[in-house]
Amino acid sequence: MNHQQLKFIRNISWALAFGCILMFIYALWVGDNLALPWQVEATFKTRPLLLDYFTINGEPSGVYVDQLLSWQQYFTEDIQFLAWPENILAIVFAIAMISITTIASYLERFTYFLLSGVIVLMLTQLRLEELGIVPDYIMYIVLLGYALCTYTFQSFLPNTKFWIRITSSTLFYGILGLIIVTADHIQYGHWVLISWGILSPMILIALFIVFIAGDNIYSIFRITTSGASSGKNGLIHYGIAGLIYVALPALLFLQRTGNTDIDLSFISPEALLLLSIFSGYWSLKEKVEPMKLGIEVSIVRDWLYPIGTALTFGFWAFAKLTINDSQENAMEWLIILSHLAFGAAFYVYALINFLPPLLENLKIWPLFYQGLRTPILMVRLMSFALFLGGIFYLENRPYYQAKAGQYAMLASLGEKSGKTLLADQFYQQSVFYDFYNFKANYSLTRMAERELEINKIPEKLFAVLRGNSNPKSRVAYARFFNKRNEPFRELDALMESREIFESEEVRNNLGIAHYGYTNYDSALVYFRLNPGNIVSEGNLAALNYDFAQTVNFDTTFSYSNPEEINIAINRQALANAQNIDIEFQHALDPDTLLSRENLFYLYNAALRKQNASGPEVLSALDYYLSNFKNSQYSTFMLIAKSILLYNIEKVNDAFITLEQAIAASGQGAGFPYFLKAVWAYDQGKADLTISSLENSGKRSYDDPQLNQFIDRIKTVQDYSEVADISERLSEIRNQKSTLRETEYQDALLQIATLNAFDETTTLETLEELKALGVDPSHIYNSLITSLQVNKESIALRQAYVLQCAVMGYSAFAETALSKLQEQMDPKAFADFNFTYLQKVREVQQQRLGN
Repeated sequence: MNHQQLKFIRNISWALAFGCILMFIYALWVGDNLALPWQVEATFKTRPLLLDYFTINGEPSGVYVDQLLSWQQYFTEDIQFLAWPENILAIVFAIAMISITTIASYLERFTYFLLSGVIVLMLTQLRLEELGIVPDYIMYIVLLGYALCTYTFQSFLPNTKFWIRITSSTLFYGILGLIIVTADHIQYGHWVLISWGILSPMILIALFIVFIAGDNIYSIFRITTSGASSGKNGLIHYGIAGLIYVALPALLFLQRTGNTDIDLSFISPEALLLLSIFSGYWSLKEKVEPMKLGIEVSIVRDWLYPIGTALTFGFWAFAKLTINDSQENAMEWLIILSHLAFGAAFYVYALINFLPPLLENLKIWPLFYQGLRTPILMVRLMSFALFLGGIFYLENRPYYQAKAGQYAMLASLGEKSGKTLLADQFYQQSVFYDFYNFKANYSLTRMAERELEINKIPEKLFAVLRGNSNPKSRVAYARFFNKRNEPFRELDALMESREIFESEEVRNNLGIAHYGYTNYDSALVYFRLNPGNIVSEGNLAALNYDFAQTVNFDTTFSYSNPEEINIAINRQALANAQNIDIEFQHALDPDTLLSRENLFYLYNAALRKQNASGPEVLSALDYYLSNFKNSQYSTFMLIAKSILLYNIEKVNDAFITLEQAIAASGQGAGFPYFLKAVWAYDQGKADLTISSLENSGKRSYDDPQLNQFIDRIKTVQDYSEVADISERLSEIRNQKSTLRETEYQDALLQIATLNAFDETTTLETLEELKALGVDPSHIYNSLITSLQVNKESIALRQAYVLQCAVMGYSAFAETALSKLQEQMDPKAFADFNFTYLQKVREVQQQRLGN
């Protein structure tokens, strides 16, 4: 292999290694939130708000409407199958196999057979016969292919060019992969292969970790002895630093086995591995040269080493991203055991082997791996024996955890393929190998259907919690009791959790659980422990509503996300309860499609009595009502719109909109009719009040406020409510000198359509408009609107009949006259009919004169 080829391979290999390290860092950052993202369930609860329009016997009265409050809890769904980490792992493993197979053809005979033994073990662990492709011969074919790609060049054609060797390896594994992927009876062939054969890359990774496990001791030895002023000082420094280092994996080992409670959050297996990789690369030349592998050190340093690094971190990132905690734990145990065994052995080896030269102040670190007195091979064998002893002490835990991870991968693939029974069996097998593993236990709880399985859900989740602290398991455990209406067990499950200190999601749900028991002070504490958390902020705003009379509303402005929809819903409800006007913030959806949350925000915004943003809210409601896709919310929006119109004193529009809501509600129009009765009472229309109350009762509206309102109006002795918009007319007249004629006419037209229950002001306004020469059609349309609202008004109907005469609408006039004949006594009707006929003749003469 020439220098140019090695440079190219080095660049590719290190790029792959750093890419996998970055993926591992990304996996540390996102955690399990890709495969099992947190989700939020919003529960909307109603709170009564009194819209007080008048007083009865000195007490505020009107109508109670239900505001909406949003309470949010965290939960998780099924574990999602992430394809891309599995694809990356398969690609990196394939590159590693191609690289090792190519390098094997360069090795000297002893090393070649040693490495080939490992490769054969790996290939058999791929379990290709399980795939059903030439089941009786597939492994023999693969082993023969490996031999042809390596032994041919190693023994018979040693001068073969590099590109031929690597091409043959690539073709061999490429053809094998193509056969597997394109096999008709295998769905997701490459995923099946990597799932069945996951132990193969784990064997390579274990060898790589073991290979570098003792190199940290070498780095400590080199640093402490090369810079010391004397051999004795170097010996002391090495003895202390090395002992501290060996103590770290020992303490990790004791912590994992439950034999110590010392907090080791400052050190982790990841840190040990990263240190070993740097130390291993630093010491590679001194370490490899005495091995006499038959190849240049640069090949190991710039090709094999980065490929091992890439495979290790690529696999670990895959395990983290797919929540395969059994494989993660197996990796961590491999790191802890190998670093403890090799670290302790190499520490003692350096002290014994180099004590005399150190005391003589000789520079002996270049000779560390040469074993002048004690053969380095014997130390490595002793270290490996200690490593195996640790595995046996743990009752083969790393191996069983690796097997559990393998079955969890197969089960996950079975779920993706829709084979739930197979997935269930694989998950059960995974639990058999690793009782506490999260992925299998959690997935089994999600797949539980039969009553017997459902009753075992708490046991499975609790098994996970006994294994390690897991916020998502804790939330799932508590929500199981929540769904079974066992609030005390839900609260107890959350209160006794270690996850409170590390998870804002658990704290939020604990606050909700306390709220269910009216422990408002505790709920407040847990919500406030999550600064900046949108969900907890929303719950805090909802909690403030329950203290609406005592909480200073200004405190709600301290939230960092007031524009978030669930916070906005609750803040608006609180503002309504305290009769405070706050800014309306809503961006209209370009598709005019209304979400449920936005609907509730618009509804709460429409209820406020002090409503400077009323026109904006009204415009938003009309915007969404225009889209038939929002028809499921139309009744709700129409009621909100009518209340808003009434609150901003557009009485005519409010009653017309309320009639639309009644028509849309059908038999469920009890509340709109009751609302109409309250407004009619407010406008001084007792007859309309009574008829609306009767209609409300006929539609089975049995809310207590209906009977309370009826009982109250029975005791009224001085009924003084009356419609009066005369002040609005006076204001317009006072502004006449500052307005243009058209502006003044438009203002009068608005007054004329404002409140038909104030007949006097409405008719007075219309007379003034006539005197100003306004288009008669505007007068006619205003009277139609007024009669839609005040249907029993004789004065308005008389004005309408006379305007029909002006417009020449005789047929409409005859219909209105028949209604007037029912309402008026005969003499009064005869007098008005005479007036109408005179008006008709007058209009006819005017037209003939013209």
